[in-house]
Amino acid sequence: MEIKLLAGRSAMFVGEYLLEVLEGVVSVYGALLHPGSGAHHVYAPSTHALPQVVARTDDTSIRICSLPSSLKDLDKLSPLFRNIWTEPQGSSFSLLHTLADDALQRSVVPLEVEKPLQAVLSRLALQAESNARHTRIMAIGSKSSGKSTLNRLLCNTITTRSKGKHCLYLDLDPGQPEFGPPGQISLVDVKGPILGPPFTHPASSQSKQYRVLRSHTIAATTFRDDAAHYLFCARDLVQYADRRHPLIVNSSGWVSGLGSSVLIDLISILSISDAVLLEPVEAAFTQWLQRDCTDVTCHRLPRQPSRPSSRTPAETRSMQTMAYMHHKYGSSNNGIRWSTRPLSSFRPWTVSYAGDDPSIYAIVSYGQEPSLEFLSEVLDGSLVAIVAIEENSLPEAFDSRDPAQPIPEFSPFHSTGPGAPTSEDSIQRTAEGLPYVSSNVHGYCTPLNPSVSECIGLALIRSIDTEAQQLQLVTPLSEDEIAVFMRKKVVLVRGGFDPPGWAYLEDIYSKDNAVGELHHDRPWVSKKDMVGIEGAVWRLRHPPMASAVAFRQT
Repeated sequence: MEIKLLAGRSAMFVGEYLLEVLEGVVSVYGALLHPGSGAHHVYAPSTHALPQVVARTDDTSIRICSLPSSLKDLDKLSPLFRNIWTEPQGSSFSLLHTLADDALQRSVVPLEVEKPLQAVLSRLALQAESNARHTRIMAIGSKSSGKSTLNRLLCNTITTRSKGKHCLYLDLDPGQPEFGPPGQISLVDVKGPILGPPFTHPASSQSKQYRVLRSHTIAATTFRDDAAHYLFCARDLVQYADRRHPLIVNSSGWVSGLGSSVLIDLISILSISDAVLLEPVEAAFTQWLQRDCTDVTCHRLPRQPSRPSSRTPAETRSMQTMAYMHHKYGSSNNGIRWSTRPLSSFRPWTVSYAGDDPSIYAIVSYGQEPSLEFLSEVLDGSLVAIVAIEENSLPEAFDSRDPAQPIPEFSPFHSTGPGAPTSEDSIQRTAEGLPYVSSNVHGYCTPLNPSVSECIGLALIRSIDTEAQQLQLVTPLSEDEIAVFMRKKVVLVRGGFDPPGWAYLEDIYSKDNAVGELHHDRPWVSKKDMVGIEGAVWRLRHPPMASAVAFRQT
């Protein structure tokens, strides 16, 4: 489809499409595109506000192309991805003249950039472009206040205003990250526009547009249980941020109580130059910022209207984790493709956890830990973070004290008292031989030191072979990525990740399965009675929980 637009006129689409500017200049998601910028893959699902392609000059001409999509086919594995694109048959996108034109009759809304927001974006982009001073921008606001949208628009404005310009993105929201799976915080080098919601552009060390420089795991969707470790991770990540490039900080939407205290610490740790306050923000926090942070420029934006969404925050996190686990880097779709086979059919990595030279050095549980006798049952079918420890750094890795910001003595995570874990004498063996790091005297396991460790990615424990003393791990990591840390000490970290219920049911929802296959045994679920769907009812065998079922008795 080719469309001509006058300056200020716009076109809006739902679905996936390739956007190419033939003449003139357009903006989409805040990115300025022109004929020399090539074709861009735009993701516009109905779960998020739809971007508008706005002409910036008269006689603007654009071409919109349909394309085959592997991301769209994830609806075969989960209802979370159903009815969010276009009709099953036909083009991958639909042009909407009005909001009522949606063929599936969904409550779609356009992404509108109000004048106050546009003024702040232009001011910050000019500052980042001038390089007059180091630019580090943090948007501060409660949940659903528009922080993620502002950060995305700002990244796109910076990376497309000048040729070859890029920015760094410090993703510090473990609940709603922009580039990684929930529970992970990271530093990403952004070299291209972000033209879709978070589950459409997972970052990787292999990606050309969104390259991960360093990442850590919180193993939870909030830092509530260990704010000190979260701050230590943020301090480590920012050390890898080149001051020559503008830094965009994606902060958490927790802005009261402990969340407010953490934000105050982050502003100091990260040397923030500009703070964008999205109302409502507590008056006490605003007063502190204006009184004690004279070197921080404040930009205030009025309260943004709430936009309805067809997915809850928990469902959105599940979609992001599922898309992450199914993604692979290849030669199509800007290097990203998604596998539409159930995870249970993936060929797992088989790694040893015992023996003379085990591949897994230890297993750590952030937060409250299960007792040794229940560890294997809790691990089976759970999500874990893969963490690599730098060579010759084992003693330091199990001491998470941040020398720049000591943990208060009253904190249950204080690791300087008696019983603090060390690299060797703290590892216990379960009946199955699993190496487990025991907790300190307070009943909590000390998290790994972020200065000598790095999160490589997430994995799903498909099964535990107790006879061979091996774990079967399903992970989207490539062979090249895994080869990087094979010679390092590897620790698996479990904690408060959302239970991956979507993974347990992919076989059931998969449209590729024959009816007869429903009677075969499946990982993580078992057949109960010969009634219900396709003649059988399936139930979770023993779903791992975010918090362990059984704890050590005290």
